[in-house]
Amino acid sequence: MEAERSHSGGLGIVLLLIILGLAILLAMPTQLPTIEQVLPRSHAVERHGADAIVARESLLNCGSGLRVRLCPPSSIHGMSICFWCETGSGICPGTYSTIGGKEKTTFLRPCSDWRECR
Repeated sequence: MEAERSHSGGLGIVLLLIILGLAILLAMPTQLPTIEQVLPRSHAVERHGADAIVARESLLNCGSGLRVRLCPPSSIHGMSICFWCETGSGICPGTYSTIGGKEKTTFLRPCSDWRECR
């Protein structure tokens, strides 16, 4: 009888974990934000000054050169979305945002860095 209670208690925990996992999955965004939906935050301008402002404007006016890449989590930051504008030169404006659409940072850097999520 004691073994039956232990087994059913373990099954209840497993079911609870499955339900919790499903709730977390349903709460996650199902679609990545567009560049227009990324909410600017103060860090970019505080850290990169005018470059951040120029980069934001360039991204919003990029047109067909706009690129997007989903970047895997790093040891410091969670999953990110990288938006950048291929300018045809070596330097491209770009931004990293959360998958929820909050800007992490925005600045100008070599285009190859944006392509590689660096």
